[in-house]
Amino acid sequence: METEGYVLVKKRGVIKGEVQASMKNKDYKVTIYLDENLEIKNTECECPRGEFKCSHAAAIFIYGIHNLSRTDLECQWKRKRKAESVQSASQMFPAPPKKKDYSPLARDPSREDRMWLYSELKRYGKFTGTCWILSPEPQPATPLPIKTIEDIIYSEGFLMASTKEKQLEYLIENAKVEERTINVVSTLTAGQRNSPAWHQARRGRLTASNFGSVLQAKRVTPSLIKRLLGEYNLSGVKAIAWGQDNETEALKSFTNITNFTPVQTGLWLHESGVLGASPDGLVGDDSVIECKCPYTHRNATIKEACGHKDFYLEEKEGNYTLSTTHVYWHQCQGQMFLTKRKFCYFVVWTTKDSVVIKIERDESWEHNITILSDFYFHQLFPKITEGEL
Repeated sequence: METEGYVLVKKRGVIKGEVQASMKNKDYKVTIYLDENLEIKNTECECPRGEFKCSHAAAIFIYGIHNLSRTDLECQWKRKRKAESVQSASQMFPAPPKKKDYSPLARDPSREDRMWLYSELKRYGKFTGTCWILSPEPQPATPLPIKTIEDIIYSEGFLMASTKEKQLEYLIENAKVEERTINVVSTLTAGQRNSPAWHQARRGRLTASNFGSVLQAKRVTPSLIKRLLGEYNLSGVKAIAWGQDNETEALKSFTNITNFTPVQTGLWLHESGVLGASPDGLVGDDSVIECKCPYTHRNATIKEACGHKDFYLEEKEGNYTLSTTHVYWHQCQGQMFLTKRKFCYFVVWTTKDSVVIKIERDESWEHNITILSDFYFHQLFPKITEGEL
């Protein structure tokens, strides 16, 4: 991958640039937002993977590290920098002079060689940082048979609505989805975090991982709204990263314990079109699976973890249950109702232990669907129309 185009830093800490993806000979515009310590807060890229993590942003940031001085005077930040051509990776990091007639490689690496290396690194999981940098250029998101929330609010019908009440009526009518469409979306968004379509489909919707936060909230606070709209970048939080990195281990543990193999799935929508759930997999015809890898108790047994008040499992005579007051309980119930399945296998994995709890759908929980939908329409959606998304 080579980088070309422009790089400039503004006073509030923004790096902008263009990256040429050599495999496709296509340019992508990249924006990197920095905090006061010049640490990355967020990135944007025009590529299909640009809404989450992409190698183009990494290329621009590496260039910035080596070419933007930390000792620039403050007044210089106010002055626009002249556009300059960005060096390629080979120019930025020139190889040391080679001895005559000597090469550590029998031949230049081909695309097939790079893909082999990528597949080998991928086997070691996300701990191998080079893996995602070497990953192939992502394909554009598969067109979805549903309207995104942004599609609706930017549509002519919504913009022509004369009052907020009529806008809400327009949303309610146009966000609805049929059962056949729900099944198609769940298939097209399989892969979840690695699927651009999944990110696109869930944006602006209320998802099961946040159901508990809404149902247990005593009042609607700005921080709650920000969390629900994904304004907090949690990718760098150790607990989140630990859970994502070890999800595969938890799934393997489940298979070893039960002899069941989960099937990958995507986003399941409620027929209202504003609620969604993404279980970690489907099991058979009547179950979903949800995995948790607690970072705080990562080196403890499940029994040891249950000795802490903050832990979500309860132990009695060697049997474990999930606390019905914890947000994970609402997440699991939401997944079962939206996928129309009867059971949820709740898997808790640590480096020392793992347990599988089979949770049955609680029919009395169903009234929460109405509560969550009303919250979305009357609390969350108005914030989206005000530009919070």
